[in-house]
Amino acid sequence: MPIEDSITLGIIFVNIILTLVLLVIYSRNYRAIGSKMVLGLLFFAAAFLIENILNFFFYNSLLTQGIYGFTTFITAVSVLELIGLLILVYVTWK
Repeated sequence: MPIEDSITLGIIFVNIILTLVLLVIYSRNYRAIGSKMVLGLLFFAAAFLIENILNFFFYNSLLTQGIYGFTTFITAVSVLELIGLLILVYVTWK
C-alpha cells in the first residue's frame, strides 16, 4: 500500500476520533441543557460518525482489492472534513 493511502486512512481515522469527541460534548450538553438544538447536533454528529466509519471501510476495501484511482478525491474530501471538524471541535470546546 502506497504511503498516500496510509495517510488518507489516518486522516479518516482522525475524523472518526474528532466526531466521537463531538458526540461526547453534545451528549453532555444535552444532559445538562436538554435543548432541541443540542439534540439536533447530537443526531448530526452521529450521522457524520456513521459516514466516516463507512468511508474508512469503503476506502480500505478498495485498497485491498487493488483499486487505487480514488486516492486524490478521497484524500481531498477527507482533508476538508478534517479542517471542518477541527474548527467545529475548537468552537464547541470553547
